[in-house]
Amino acid sequence: MTAEFLIALVFGFGVAGLIFNLKPAPVTSLDMRIRVPVALATPPERTPSNLMQSLVLRMRSLNSPKIERALFELPEIIDLLAVCLKAGDGIYQAFEKVVPRSTGQLARELEKILVAVQYGAAFSEEIKKLPKAIPHPQFQELASKVSLAINRGSPLAQMLKDQGESARSEIKNLLIRQAGRNETRMLFPLVFLILPVTVLFAIYPSLKLLNFAII
Repeated sequence: MTAEFLIALVFGFGVAGLIFNLKPAPVTSLDMRIRVPVALATPPERTPSNLMQSLVLRMRSLNSPKIERALFELPEIIDLLAVCLKAGDGIYQAFEKVVPRSTGQLARELEKILVAVQYGAAFSEEIKKLPKAIPHPQFQELASKVSLAINRGSPLAQMLKDQGESARSEIKNLLIRQAGRNETRMLFPLVFLILPVTVLFAIYPSLKLLNFAII
């Protein structure tokens, strides 16, 4: 086995590691955990239909950059809604103030809901369409809380504050997992390219001397 063959072999492994490292990582499901606030008087029953709906949301939330962008926008919009509610605005008035001043995927979906309400639709019914547009349990929870507050008069500001903390914890866990995957992917060029080439540069003069000694 010659030194040229070893260099070519190591170079091949290094190129393969670089290609693997540059390959975009698949988007992981953002559905990790949901903290149901204590303020809810009656927790939802775990019926077979609810379980099936939750399973469908989990499956549809896989590999969707749209859902990921909307989830990153959710805590800020929730905080602004909570501030408006604590200031004395109604639920619909809070959405009217926050949504036009927001940008992003979630803001566009909420804008469609407000337009439908302006044309005569019921806000409590239109907000339930949000999980269909962005199939993720966090948005299903938001729609359920808003609808519950409109129909039963539940205190929405505190529930939104609790959900904002839950969404931030979910985003934090997502970023930690992505950082862990990136660290693992960075090991491939280090192990298969940089380290072998360094070793070859160290032992190549010795191989040359051994070849001359044999001759």
